Amino acid sequence: KPKRMRTIFTMEQLERMEKEFAHQQYMVGTDRYFLAVELGLTETQVKVWFQNRRIKWRKQLLETQ
Repeated sequence: KPKRMRTIFTMEQLERMEKEFAHQQYMVGTDRYFLAVELGLTETQVKVWFQNRRIKWRKQLLETQ
């Protein structure tokens, strides 16, 4: 299977997803669908961004302890 291209998010997309992440660390179901539609992304792109952001968030928590 061909390797997927890395997604380069726009500043607007990143700001919107960061805002949602600050509100809730998990984005599922219709919330994720509507956010993806609003940002012009696929649900998978939004899902993976949230997965990666949670990893970054946990790492930052550990570093501040």
